[in-house]
Parts: sequence; C-alpha cells; structure tokens
Amino acid sequence: MITTALVLGIMGGIFSAAIRLAAEEQQFEDTIENMVSHIQIHHPEFIANPEAHYRIPDGKRIAEEIGDQAGTAALSARLVMDGMAASANMNTGVRIKGIQKEAESQTTKLDQLLEEGTYFEEDWRLPSVVIGRQLAKDLLVETGSRIVLTFQDIDGEIVSSSFRVEALYTVTSRRFEERTVFVKADVLGELVGETDAVTEIAILIEDAERYREVTDDLRTQYPDLEIRHWADMEPALYFSLEVLDQMLIYLVGVIILGVSFGLLNTILMSILERVRELGILLSIGMKRMKVFSMVVMETTMVALIGGTAGLVLSFFMIRILNQHGVNIPGGEGLEDFGFAAVLYPDLPTSFYFEIGGVVILFAILASIYPAWKAIRLAPAEAVRAE
Repeated sequence: MITTALVLGIMGGIFSAAIRLAAEEQQFEDTIENMVSHIQIHHPEFIANPEAHYRIPDGKRIAEEIGDQAGTAALSARLVMDGMAASANMNTGVRIKGIQKEAESQTTKLDQLLEEGTYFEEDWRLPSVVIGRQLAKDLLVETGSRIVLTFQDIDGEIVSSSFRVEALYTVTSRRFEERTVFVKADVLGELVGETDAVTEIAILIEDAERYREVTDDLRTQYPDLEIRHWADMEPALYFSLEVLDQMLIYLVGVIILGVSFGLLNTILMSILERVRELGILLSIGMKRMKVFSMVVMETTMVALIGGTAGLVLSFFMIRILNQHGVNIPGGEGLEDFGFAAVLYPDLPTSFYFEIGGVVILFAILASIYPAWKAIRLAPAEAVRAE
C-alpha cells in the first residue's frame, strides 16, 4: 500500500511540475518571443505618446550597431504608432507596426504565426496588411478584404490609406490579436513622410537570463533613449512566473512530505507489530545499531522500489502527454490572459534524478523515529509481547 502511495505521489508531483513548466515556457515564448521581445528601445516620449513624431534619432544606425554586438540573436527596427483600422462594417483602435519582413520573422516568428494567407508575398495594387484573427472577427473581414488605416504622420497631420488583408495571424493573447496590425516599414514610412523613420527597436538576446545585464549595458551606451526589458514591459507576466516557481516548490514539497509521513506511519506500525521479533534479536546479542540500520535499510528499500517505479512511470507519462498535449479546463477563457488552452508538458532528465534523491532523503529521515523506537525496546519485555 505504501509503495502504491509513493508511486502515485511521485507521479502527481512530477505531473504538476511538468504542467507548471509547460505553462511558463508557453507563456514566455508566446508573450516575450512572439510579441514583446526581450528588450525594446524607444524615444523617451514615445511610451506616453506612440506617434511617428517621437522617432529614435538615427534609429537605423543604432539598430545596426546593436545588431553587430555580441549576444544579439535577432533585431527588428520598426515604425510603430497608434491609429484606427476601419472596414465597411466596423472601426477600432489599433497599433500599427511597420516592419522589415525578414528581420521580423527572425525576431517574433511572425511568418510562423500565420493561420491563413501569405507573409507579404502578394503584389497587389493596394499594400498588404497582416492582422490578427480576433481583429478580423471584430471588423468582419477576411483575407483579401480592404481595410483603411488612419494615423498621424511625423508632422502630426492625419493620414488615411487603404490596405489589403493578406494574412491572419494567431497568438494566445486575444488582446494582441485584436489590437496589432503589421505592414511593410517602407510603405508606412512613405505615408508618414520619412522612409527611414524608426520608433521602436525590438531585440532578442542569445542568453535570455542576461536580459537585465544587457539592458543596463544598452542604457549606458544610449543614455538619451528609453530602454526597457521584458520584465518592465510585462510586470504581470514576471510576477506570475515568480509565483509559479514558488508554488511548484511548495506543491512538490507538500506531496513528498505527505508521502514521507505515510511511509513513517507504515514503518512505525511495522515496528509495533514485530516487537517480539525485535526483542528476540536483541536478546540473542544483535547490536542495537544493527537493528537501527536494519529499519533504515528496510525503509530505504521501500522508497527505492516505489520511487524508481514512480519515476519510470512518470517519465513515460510525460512523454505521452508531450506528444498529445493536455487540454486545460476553461482554456478558452485563459487565452484572454495569455495562457494556451493546450499545454505540452516536458521536463529535463536531471529533474527526475533530483526528485529521486529528495524521495530517498525524506525516506531516510522518516525512518529515524521508527528505528529509534526499535532500539529503545527492552529485550525481556519485548520477548513476552503478544
């Protein structure tokens, strides 16, 4: 019974850890690598007023300098501004991003996020625009439809231009889908009055763990610009990832602790049921330390057998779930907060060994009290026990 409980406890703990890691990796990849990037650079006034007027001085040159620096994995120099998108049926506020086709595909993998259509390949009379699936639903349009984008040029004058919807993209964030549209930077630059205008530089770095260090270096190099890393731009995501890490520690700890108490209770009952046997062993001269080590070894063997079975079953369980995915109840509602409805759990191999070591350690600790009770028995009294 205790072996079964140990196996189920380990499987439950590892499943919880795998789901947590899958949620973290999915949310980080979708939000940071596909939408925000690790670091962004803007004009100091752009954050409060996302207009073409607040462009980065010598933005192209700065982008090239950063792109040549060691540690930069990908970079996209964009012309970004707020505006309106209108169809024959509806209109709504959007953020318009003028992008370089190849640079954007390397930075946010926009070309891989397309659900329908092509990635700026059509040669239409009207310039192409890529919009989110949710925005297409809101505007009641589809690929091939015409929409009108309205925004301000670098002098603050209102500009309107027609675009043809070439493709629809999809991400886990519905808000991003319904608010963000992509056009070619040269087309948007001509409309605002400066073809080389850059209002945003999005950067992916090779070592994502060094985002704070790289941001500090860039702030030193370009003190007149606003440079923010993803934790500054997405504080809610940063906080949720920190909370998830703490929850995992507590969750796995509670599960293993619960299993350890069950193991302690089982071994203790075993000792009480074998009082006469232990009394005989002590009366014929077996040293108390040998009795102590026997109980500890017995507990360790139970934990070793149950732990190994639990880890092996967990490994194959995670492999199967990684291939088929886990449907999260209420997943459609979670998409509003950037979580996917289907997760693909996975764990590094080292994690299984770490859990196995923790289980053995807790088993040894759980065996100390029963073993101490065993060596405290008085042989004369123990032999007469029923």
